[in-house]
Amino acid sequence: MTIKFPHKDEIPLSTPPLIEVVCQVRFPPILQIAKEVPDEFQEGVRHRFPQFELEQGVEVALPTLAGGGELLTRTTPKIYRFKSEDDKSSISLAVDFYALSCNQYRHWSDFTADLQLVHETMMQVYKPSYATRIGLRYINRLTLDNTGCESKPELFDLLKPELTAILRNEVGENAAGMACLLSFREELAQLNIRLVYNESDEIAFMLDYDYFEKGKLPLEGLIERYNRYHELIYDSFRWCLKDTSLQRFNPVIEEA
Repeated sequence: MTIKFPHKDEIPLSTPPLIEVVCQVRFPPILQIAKEVPDEFQEGVRHRFPQFELEQGVEVALPTLAGGGELLTRTTPKIYRFKSEDDKSSISLAVDFYALSCNQYRHWSDFTADLQLVHETMMQVYKPSYATRIGLRYINRLTLDNTGCESKPELFDLLKPELTAILRNEVGENAAGMACLLSFREELAQLNIRLVYNESDEIAFMLDYDYFEKGKLPLEGLIERYNRYHELIYDSFRWCLKDTSLQRFNPVIEEA
């Protein structure tokens, strides 16, 4: 079975509703990452990601009646983070994965340029044999402010009616939140679309797209693989929105 959405040519948006884009590649643990400071990796990406942070926490388990009164502690694995100068993008490196995230997304070509840098550096320094999971996630947040809507019904009207039908009745009018998961599967891959409405901080509708493949996956042609992921997620994003809704995010009209 193949995941299919009606294909739409991508239209760049000046003010997209994206709050984060994340790609992650998981691989069998590489002990070199655990035992050595990743200075060679840093040198490969430092011109683009000059800031550095080390994250390592401690997990504390409360004692059980059967286990006596001692607290159990465990040190969590190290995660090395390399951040861009403007703090808008970052790389996470751990013993069994690397990830690239961006919280001010503009265009896929910009994101893939960073991804190409990270992946090439990873292959040169650590040479992982294959991936066990490859994923791409887009998290969108539609609010009254970033859409220019003046009311909750107007915000709902940006989406396909079937996605907000449960909120469009006299009972749903009083709902302060809703969560829904649509899951699509094919041979090695899965697409999860999480639709979340809440009024806790402000009226907001989240569209969270998570596409991933699992198995023994080759790392050759990774960018081409991610291009396919991106196209599918974009088509699913457009499927959720009415075509006229894109005007809310200032589409860029490219000259022929």
